[in-house]
Amino acid sequence: MHDTQEMSKIRGLIRGNPLVGWGLMLGVLAIVGMPPFGVFTSEFLILTATMKDAPLMTPFLLLGLGVAFAALLRRVQPMVSGHIPSWQHPLKASHVPVILHMVLVLVIGLYMPDFLSRWFHMAVELLK
Repeated sequence: MHDTQEMSKIRGLIRGNPLVGWGLMLGVLAIVGMPPFGVFTSEFLILTATMKDAPLMTPFLLLGLGVAFAALLRRVQPMVSGHIPSWQHPLKASHVPVILHMVLVLVIGLYMPDFLSRWFHMAVELLK
């Protein structure tokens, strides 16, 4: 048990509880927009639109995406890797929420249900 919510005190999740550690790491990769997660599509579309409409802004967008990726990875990487401190006991967590959320994120990233796709298209039409 970690007995804390301070990121700086949590270490070695992959060794202590591999499913939770990898779930956290994959969750962060999904948030920053790595393929095959759904956010990648939106970031890619923003990048291509920027390259087309404002090519001089493209390096700034790429720099911002790189800084965001590095900042998140810098905070999460020590949490999931490294040695488990002696005072930190293995985490006993339910694996169901981790598995359920990762499957949901991957499924939505790879396959968009028709009703959700129509809903997004209606939202785009309202914004035009």
